[in-house]
Amino acid sequence: METQLRPLLDAIEINHGPKIELGRYFLQLAEEARKLGISLHMGRGSDRLNEVNKHHQDTWEPLAPVYNPDLSGINEDNAIYVEGQHEGDPVATLILRRYDWPKSTLREEWEAGRFAYRDPDAQMDPQEKWIAEAPMASSISGRVVFAGGLWCHPSFRRKRVPVLTVALMRSISLAVWNPDFAIGMIKTGPLARMLLPLYGNPPVQPGMKITGAWSTFESILSWETPAVLTNHVLRNLAPANQPNHRDRANEGIRSTGSPR
Repeated sequence: METQLRPLLDAIEINHGPKIELGRYFLQLAEEARKLGISLHMGRGSDRLNEVNKHHQDTWEPLAPVYNPDLSGINEDNAIYVEGQHEGDPVATLILRRYDWPKSTLREEWEAGRFAYRDPDAQMDPQEKWIAEAPMASSISGRVVFAGGLWCHPSFRRKRVPVLTVALMRSISLAVWNPDFAIGMIKTGPLARMLLPLYGNPPVQPGMKITGAWSTFESILSWETPAVLTNHVLRNLAPANQPNHRDRANEGIRSTGSPR
């Protein structure tokens, strides 16, 4: 089903966390994006992410199977897509994928192939292997939100868009799902060394590997808990007496009581 995009401030649901502060924070992020010439939009599912990826192969490598609804369990109930647009065209993307592992761990799901495939035995290439050597992977379980699908148009890459996207990742994950862990993967190498300071230097461990079939590479695992996500929001929230914040704290923000 095609992803239906709506303005972020119309679409966001604040089910968890400090609701008043999160409401103000989303307004703040929308204003920061506007100053960069970007309008923020949000939808469910991964169809739009795949569409944008296919139209920008010159600046973006093909997506992993975890984002393919024909292969993985990704759908409108467990995925939130965020798109930054400039004059109606996509210039930045982010997707949040929720997993529920009450009796399993990231390491088990990763090495079984279930992190990416709905039916690994039938869908994985016989030569394909997923290896989780990061020690923390054995402790990550429960409700887990994985942030990925990050892309920024070359014309916006010097405008600190990664700082904006990671702020959106933290605040949306907390507000909508309140996960036990929010995790990310950054491919090992120069890009990781450049991005991690922009992301606030979260705790990381190397060792998340994929070999064979569609790609071979190693990623660094990063993780944060709800307390850390909340702290990031509160620490980066502008004072309430600044213009456009105090009087608009609840404007355009919808609060609900039952997360999906």
